[in-house]
Amino acid sequence: MSTAVYINHSSWDYLGKNQDVPYDGAYFFTNPKGLMKSAMIMPPDLPMEWVSKYGSLTVSQIGKELPHGGMNEAGLVVEQTTLWPSTYPQDQNKPAIGELQWIQLMLDTCASVEEVIDTAASVRIVNPTSRLHYMVCDRTGRNAIVEFMQETPTIYQGETLSVPVMTNTSYPAAVQYLDNGDGQWLMDLDQYDRDSMERFIRAAAYLEKPSAEIGFALDLLKAAAREDTAFSLIYDMKNLEVHYTSKRHPDLKKTSLQEMDFSSASPIVINLQQSGECLPEPYSPALNRSIVESFFRSPELTAAFGWNITDNMISYIAFTPDTYEFTE
Repeated sequence: MSTAVYINHSSWDYLGKNQDVPYDGAYFFTNPKGLMKSAMIMPPDLPMEWVSKYGSLTVSQIGKELPHGGMNEAGLVVEQTTLWPSTYPQDQNKPAIGELQWIQLMLDTCASVEEVIDTAASVRIVNPTSRLHYMVCDRTGRNAIVEFMQETPTIYQGETLSVPVMTNTSYPAAVQYLDNGDGQWLMDLDQYDRDSMERFIRAAAYLEKPSAEIGFALDLLKAAAREDTAFSLIYDMKNLEVHYTSKRHPDLKKTSLQEMDFSSASPIVINLQQSGECLPEPYSPALNRSIVESFFRSPELTAAFGWNITDNMISYIAFTPDTYEFTE
């Protein structure tokens, strides 16, 4: 599930996100620049390799280097929601990456929506655990939705992005149902897709309101929330801040990228699920393994996705980030 919405009214410029999932563990990770990285991809696929040009703050329920979204120091934001009909290009000549590390790649190497679009054309997503589409915004006010349908990437921006909302329906289908205004989607869609359209319509209607302060963005996310909304994020691209709240701890908190040292070899982790001030703690491989294991051993998620993740795979996911080295 999940909902993402770009909010641009007057001088306000935000991306709001509800993470809807029956598991509420969530962490911010800082990601330094200057690291040589390789995608967590198994042979025979050729893993994408890159050097992180920008520092970033990412949010993940799984672990480091596998973000559900985030913002870098250039003010680029990349977020995602599930889109199960997605099918990815099969060009074997392009390097490969997973659907979540794709987000980290973009935050590491891009400063603008245009750069994300160019980079997306040079890499292919393989072996997805989930299938996603992406919302991308930058500090200049540009925004886009990137979808992969019928093994072809499609970019919606400018005139083709009339309603900057993304739920779990392909963007053109959602806009067509919205524009028709006849409620045909209630008869055409199953319960899962009706829920997606309901959230799309509620968020789109909220965007018609004249105000767009942080309180407005939070109210919009509440209007689009589900019973299983684990946490909500509001990215402020201009001020390089992330406001966040969770179902367990609904008080609104804030963290600032301007207060973070992205040249440091000592990254930090912030547990979103804390009462009061969410204090950072030093990142460690052991902490990351506990985060990864908690996610993949969750009974609710195991039942929902039907996965069988071995201890060796958990260790691989948890410890691979510590194999990345600084280039200087």
